[in-house]
Amino acid sequence: MNLGSILEGLMNGQGQARGQTPSGRPMPNQGNLGNLPGNLGDLARQVSGSMGGMGGLAGGALLSLILGSKAGRSAGGSLLKAGGLAVLSAVAMKAYQDWQNRQAPGTNAGPANLPSQIPQGSGFHIGEEKDTHGRELGVALVQAMISAAKSDGHLDGEETTRIQDQIQKLGLGAEEKGFLMDVMGKPADPAAIARLAGTQAQAAELYAASLMAIGDADTPEEKAYLQQLSAQMQLPPDLVAHLDAQVQALRHQMA
Repeated sequence: MNLGSILEGLMNGQGQARGQTPSGRPMPNQGNLGNLPGNLGDLARQVSGSMGGMGGLAGGALLSLILGSKAGRSAGGSLLKAGGLAVLSAVAMKAYQDWQNRQAPGTNAGPANLPSQIPQGSGFHIGEEKDTHGRELGVALVQAMISAAKSDGHLDGEETTRIQDQIQKLGLGAEEKGFLMDVMGKPADPAAIARLAGTQAQAAELYAASLMAIGDADTPEEKAYLQQLSAQMQLPPDLVAHLDAQVQALRHQMA
């Protein structure tokens, strides 16, 4: 199974003929990369090349399909503009570097200060990183976003069934379709997501993806989910503070 197949199916869903994602949002495309703020256009192009042309932009389409009303409003639009999975790696790497350099959380936070390239061998290059199951890290990020989106229970049985029906129409292979259906059918499980991280850098990316999916953690369930996730991955509190600051700055600047 590869992430490119999953994301290609999501990009080529029913809305494509109308220039939209399946949720009705405008379809992102390579022609828009130059309009992304700061260094995000470069990031999206880099990750797009390393993933067979699909890249991080497809992550936005995934969110707009799966994450439902609250997360779709708070995160999906931002990720569509910012380059999806590409920006998650950049946010996590910037927060991680700032934490290592003992800077105050939120220092120089926001899209304009994100790195324009994710170096190979850095631990954050999504095209080369594998999770603890040996799968592309992007697949783990997809799992993290879906699990986080379900943490407040807003994806009820009816909504889950609707999304599963849409997944059936995406033209995926049996393995990719089975993966998404399986993930959609599982409850929010921070411990399971934490077990996907093989390194501290990967844990930072999974936390950033989860926080982006939740948006403003304004329910006790969402707050508890993020606290359990960071604890399970043994992320230092000050690193979590850096990740929180970077994600929130991105969301607010791109709102």
